[in-house]
Amino acid sequence: MPESRRRVLLIGSLPYKSVEEVFDAIGPALGGYAKSLPDGEAQGWVNFPANALWKSPMFEQSDREHRLQPDIPPFRFLRLKPGVEPANVEFPSIGYDEIALHSYESFKAAREAGKIAPGTRFQVSLPTPFGVLGVYVIPEDITRILPRFEEAYMREVDTILKSIPHDDLSMQWDIAVEIVGALEAHTPGLLQLTPKAHLAEAIARVADRIPEEVELGLHYCYGSPGGRHIIQPKDTSVMVDFNNMVLERTRRPIAWVHMPVPQNRKDDAYFAPLRNLVLDDGTIAGVTSAPRYSWRRVMLSD
Repeated sequence: MPESRRRVLLIGSLPYKSVEEVFDAIGPALGGYAKSLPDGEAQGWVNFPANALWKSPMFEQSDREHRLQPDIPPFRFLRLKPGVEPANVEFPSIGYDEIALHSYESFKAAREAGKIAPGTRFQVSLPTPFGVLGVYVIPEDITRILPRFEEAYMREVDTILKSIPHDDLSMQWDIAVEIVGALEAHTPGLLQLTPKAHLAEAIARVADRIPEEVELGLHYCYGSPGGRHIIQPKDTSVMVDFNNMVLERTRRPIAWVHMPVPQNRKDDAYFAPLRNLVLDDGTIAGVTSAPRYSWRRVMLSD
């Protein structure tokens, strides 16, 4: 790729109705600029696995409500039913593997048709196992069932890894609930019950499950329900500090790290903590700013 071209990273969501529309639009537009292309996250990020949790006969609605935004209706956290032992919890299939493999077939077809540049990888962007539970399960139950859920979740990731050639695949862990829910205290009690070091270790575990031949990125996210962040970060310090903890615990290289920037923040104070950012050799750090679905948001600054 010529040095004059700025690299582009699509972190996941795109405003198209089908995966075919996604690749028809972004393939020709970003040929030679993007090393990998996602499918647009038609599955709805954590909404899709939430359906699997709700179907489980081992969970029930709690009396505790949670609200992501003031203008978004609240929902009730799930909890384990009385008498259910965490070690015995069975989780229905989420289906991320089926979605990814279907999208990969569309990706290959678009590439064979000349709509996607040769050498471009297919990107799978997923919430972390902790992130899925952290949105919908009461904090007291998360640490009790995380090992079991992580095991079930990673079986689907393993199916993706076995089915797509590693040199044709990029993956991204979306780190949102850890940042907003725990470290920014949007979910009361979450950080007290799951210390920061445990959060970092959980991300390192799933990062290290991805073979090194697969490019892996980390996307630190403040959410975007209703088209805006759940909490506006005061600066990059929370993300920088947590990223450093994660990278201390990972054994494999990280290809990219992405952090958001609120639209109205162009001041030096917001970016000053980046001076303390610790990265692996070869890791690209990017910060972006714009509303959801704007092309500017996915531009990655070297």
